[in-house]
Amino acid sequence: MNENKFDSFIKKLMLIFLILTVSAAGYSGFFLKWSFRDDSPDWSVEAIMEGTAKRPFVHRQLIPQISKTIGESIPTDTREKLSKNLISKEHIEKRYSQSKISPEYVIEYYLTYIICFLLFFAAIWILRLLLFEIVQDKISATAGALLFALIFPYFEVLGGYYYDIGEVFFMSLATLLAVRKKIFALFILVPLAEFNKESFLFFTATLFPIISKHYDLKKSVGITFCLMFLAGLAYLYVRQFFLNNPGDAADWRLVEHFENIFDISSYFLTDSIYGLPLGARMFLPYILIVLWLIKNFWHKLSDCWKNHAKMALLINGVLYFMFVVPGELRDLSMLYISLMIFITYFLKDVFERHYKI
Repeated sequence: MNENKFDSFIKKLMLIFLILTVSAAGYSGFFLKWSFRDDSPDWSVEAIMEGTAKRPFVHRQLIPQISKTIGESIPTDTREKLSKNLISKEHIEKRYSQSKISPEYVIEYYLTYIICFLLFFAAIWILRLLLFEIVQDKISATAGALLFALIFPYFEVLGGYYYDIGEVFFMSLATLLAVRKKIFALFILVPLAEFNKESFLFFTATLFPIISKHYDLKKSVGITFCLMFLAGLAYLYVRQFFLNNPGDAADWRLVEHFENIFDISSYFLTDSIYGLPLGARMFLPYILIVLWLIKNFWHKLSDCWKNHAKMALLINGVLYFMFVVPGELRDLSMLYISLMIFITYFLKDVFERHYKI
């Protein structure tokens, strides 16, 4: 290995370590606040593994079932020894005091913890690649992706769930695949993403402007429709197993939103993440920052990304006001990609103006 190859290897290793470290910080910030909602029989990960959770939470089976399948494949003797070791060591419980793990699912719980972290790390890595494709600046793309890892827990202040991490991974990967014209891979990805969270069906519609960069209108519409159709089939397949579970497919929230809009105090709420009491929910300074970003960097977006942002805002906005608890930012997740594009252009502008990069 010559010096140039060695230097390149060390740089890549440092980059991996940097993203791994920041991802760990963001993941810990998320898990420290919510764990896997162990205090609730309605939507805890163990209740979802058992199939007893409320709808629509029980539909989000992908990660729990992967953990359950791996756990059940472990030989009985090895499983018993591993379970006893994990129960006695209490690695997660000692680090996160709100975690409550039943002995029956201790292996599956740890597997879910590991899988979610790996997905979060992969999501940040993929987001960096996606932002570079758009902004064409590696430093800004890296900084933008790392920033998202750190601010992710602030989107989760009203409630955090394991499938939110899976959603970030699938949205980032689906968008990158669309950008790179990997349509066959998209067809494989979409049903998996739908098993993770049913709203992915609607996110597939926002990929249309990106797909239309590669194909004519008729073919783009056909591909997008097929993606949505696959997602719909995946949802109906999962849904049939839990028709008798308590709860509804969705909750009607429109009246609550109208009440919340005129509640001035709702724009000045705070919450603590990383031990810092910062703004939460629809915090007014956050709203002003987003509006400023749009005003100053909208012109930087190509028509493709402008249309993607418009579609995401329209679809997610309707779903948000109809079915989501007021102020729950995690349910504006279809706008994550657009938000990070604006932030990355801002970072690029800062670097170019002040550091002459």
